[in-house]
Amino acid sequence: MSLPNTPVPPRFLLRNSERTVLIGTEGGICYLHPERLNSLDPMRFPFPGKITNAVLMDDGLLALTWVEREISLARLAVLDLHDPLQNGIDLPVLRKAIENGKVNHYHVAGAVWSHVLDAEPLALCSIGNDLIFCTHHRGIYRVTSTSEEVWRRGPLEWESLAHLPDGDVLVTLIPKGDAIWAFSLGGGWSEIDAQDGTIRRRGVLQLKSSVNQVWVSDSDEWLFGLSHNRMAKWNPDNESLHVENVQGPIQDARWDGVNWLITGWREDIIWSASKSGTTGVNCSTRAEIGHCILDRNEDGFWVLDNRGQWTPFASGLN
Repeated sequence: MSLPNTPVPPRFLLRNSERTVLIGTEGGICYLHPERLNSLDPMRFPFPGKITNAVLMDDGLLALTWVEREISLARLAVLDLHDPLQNGIDLPVLRKAIENGKVNHYHVAGAVWSHVLDAEPLALCSIGNDLIFCTHHRGIYRVTSTSEEVWRRGPLEWESLAHLPDGDVLVTLIPKGDAIWAFSLGGGWSEIDAQDGTIRRRGVLQLKSSVNQVWVSDSDEWLFGLSHNRMAKWNPDNESLHVENVQGPIQDARWDGVNWLITGWREDIIWSASKSGTTGVNCSTRAEIGHCILDRNEDGFWVLDNRGQWTPFASGLN
């Protein structure tokens, strides 16, 4: 069995019951068939620049951020995926408009709404049909699907990270129940009440590496992709922390109900816990860098690599 290559190298692959959306490394977007995974239309570029964050919301909405450092512009927009994707303006046209003082003259093509941001967006997540996002040194915001503000709070800080450059800078926001969990580059974490933005609890993990990405399991265990070719598992209830070395940065992880399935730098990894409490790591090499893992139900888990090719997860362990 084989699956078609994606039309461009992937930046994000997003999926829910309604849509499978591919976002390329250069900012293009297209829909994929939910089962066959072939592209259903050409790549569209609603706005110039690379897409830095993307999240699917309820009611078929897609929230996106663009950052174009060449012209010091950051943009946040929401698309309705029930509508056809559109091409927007080209970068030279946008650059000319900004030079003429018309920074808000052009918006994301086909957007429900689109806003210029005064600071770089760092992370996005959604709860129902609301969007939660944070910007660099500006704070965290919750807005509705029509961009009405629900609440905002100031930047998160951890006293013990004050000596680390960018130690407080957030790398991800993850919804869990009625809370939003925020994690920073230096290992700081906060559990935030999703209703009003207040902090329920916070702490700092002694990881001795920078946090790159974070995932959470159904059993409330957290997995971290770290710098220096490391990964970690953490349980906030019993405060257990396990760290392992890997070949290179891990790119994606999925909890299959028993184990962590992980892909990354030319390897797939199964990370399990034994009955004695120790952890076991089994690795399988792959030709390319694994980019994301997709659960294809009866066909098992498949990995999309950085070149846009699909292969079964951990085929060397089967």
